[in-house]
Amino acid sequence: MARVKEFGLALETSPATEILRCARLAETAGFGSFWVLEDPFFRGAFSLATAVACQTESLRIGISVVNPYTRHPGLIAMEFATLDEISGGRAVLGIGAGTRFWIQDQLHLGWERPGRAIRETVDLIRGLLRGEQLTCSGEIFRLTDAVLHFSPPRSHPPIHLGVTGPKNLQLAGAIADGVILSTMSGPEYVRFAREQLRLGAERAGRTLEGFEVSAILPISISEDEKEAREAVKPLLAVLLGIGAFEATSPILRCVEFPETLLRQFTERFRQGEIPVELVTDQVIDSFAIAGSPARCRKRMAEFVAAGVDVPIAYEIPGINPEEMIATLKRHLVPEFS
Repeated sequence: MARVKEFGLALETSPATEILRCARLAETAGFGSFWVLEDPFFRGAFSLATAVACQTESLRIGISVVNPYTRHPGLIAMEFATLDEISGGRAVLGIGAGTRFWIQDQLHLGWERPGRAIRETVDLIRGLLRGEQLTCSGEIFRLTDAVLHFSPPRSHPPIHLGVTGPKNLQLAGAIADGVILSTMSGPEYVRFAREQLRLGAERAGRTLEGFEVSAILPISISEDEKEAREAVKPLLAVLLGIGAFEATSPILRCVEFPETLLRQFTERFRQGEIPVELVTDQVIDSFAIAGSPARCRKRMAEFVAAGVDVPIAYEIPGINPEEMIATLKRHLVPEFS
């Protein structure tokens, strides 16, 4: 059976004290990384990641992901360098464009040219982490005489991109150290993403040796298969409802997701509903790992065969995170590590 580099864990909705306790449990259970997500109006990634760093010793600590619209690239560099210093060089920086719904519709910020914004952000952050004094006027961002007034522990820490479309996946293959595939990425999409990464790397004259493909995966395992599958329905309904993915997204195209069904999710969500009843068995099987231990092992094997190096188990609201860690340790981690 194919092996993974490590298992990761991502918690977002639990209280901060519970997240810290679970990070320690994950480290003891053999997980290799802990990923702190950041979406507007949830907990701040850098504060929480710093606390995790102070409570653990060996876990890699991933930021997944911050966007340059709510934080200027210069501030991201400052925050990340501090986290990397506190963690002893265990931090991984995830950069993405974020979700239009939160940034544009709720915060009323610009969300222009995401691909270009990501490219400029990576270039600016790397320059600042190398100790350069930067004055530049890009198409999206500007800096004048900007320099970090302390020395980061690493001048070339790993930067991963949280992207979905073919152009930005190719960009990741060309400039990044890894990619963080979105929640709801199925094996079909993983294969699609791998091919786009290869094309981007090839055009940039580089290989993907050492490049890391991680994926945030909703995982629900129980001997009671119906219970496990019912647990993921509200999460999938919300993700489809907020329009996290447009109908043209390859994440949906790879599983031939009906545009009419997507419209039903978004319309119901705008009316203040969470349309759980629209989440069919086919929807669950397209976007999650849910069911009996045997079923979940088979599904995980499909993700690994498609090219996932680091499966990141995503918190399912309603499932106790401690139980989730124990279940993963029992049924998945030994099989694939």
